[in-house]
This record gives sequence, C-alpha cells and structure tokens, in this order.
Amino acid sequence: MGQNSVFVIRADYMEGFDDETWVNISSQLSEDPDNEDADWVTVVLPEEMEFTHSDEDILRYALHHIQTRRAIVSEVALHNMGVACISIPIPTSTADTATILIRAETDGNKWLEYIRIGMANLDRKVIFGCR
Repeated sequence: MGQNSVFVIRADYMEGFDDETWVNISSQLSEDPDNEDADWVTVVLPEEMEFTHSDEDILRYALHHIQTRRAIVSEVALHNMGVACISIPIPTSTADTATILIRAETDGNKWLEYIRIGMANLDRKVIFGCR
C-alpha cells in the first residue's frame, strides 16, 4: 500500500475518459509508492503557508528549495510523519543525491503544470495535517 500523496488528480478532469491507460496513469499519480520503493525529496513548509499561499505558490516554493539544494533526501516520506512539507517520491534505482534532486525538480515541474491547468491540486490535509 502506498503513502498518501500530497498531489491529487481532480476526478472531474478525468470524466469522459474510458481509456484504461489513462485510469492506470491517474491511479499511479495519485498514490505515492511505499517507502521501500522510493527515496523522498522533502521541503519543509512554514505552516502559515496553508492559509497565505496558493497551491502554485507552495509548489514553486518547494521547487526553489530543490533547485537551491535546500531539500531533504531521505528514505521516509516526512509528510506522513506530521511534518508540514512537500514530499516527492523518486525511484530507488536513481543513483546519487544530485540525480535524485534533478528528478525531483523534473517531477515537481510536471506537477506544477498540472496545477496550473487545473488538473491537479495539493492535498492540504496531507501536507499540513488535519486541524
């Protein structure tokens, strides 16, 4: 069973698509792999961002921290441990920290585009916890 994802694909965006490949892709995008299947790139967020920043702003903040190498690379998804953060899974087959961060930046930019076009949003309950 995968971790709870910080990214959510909007169900209303997928209506009308009967292509099985699309369904498989969307289910893969909405659930992150188990910790043993991935390394995690995490950017800790100020908790006030939940109320002061849009999804796009939060993800751009995370991407900036990844680009400037101020992200945490670990074997654990910190967003499932009560830390207010964005965690991006990277397959464990990725060789070194630099490659992991490059992959996280690429994947983060993909999610940023999905957020911009309204296809995805951030799951703030997972990111900031239930209050």
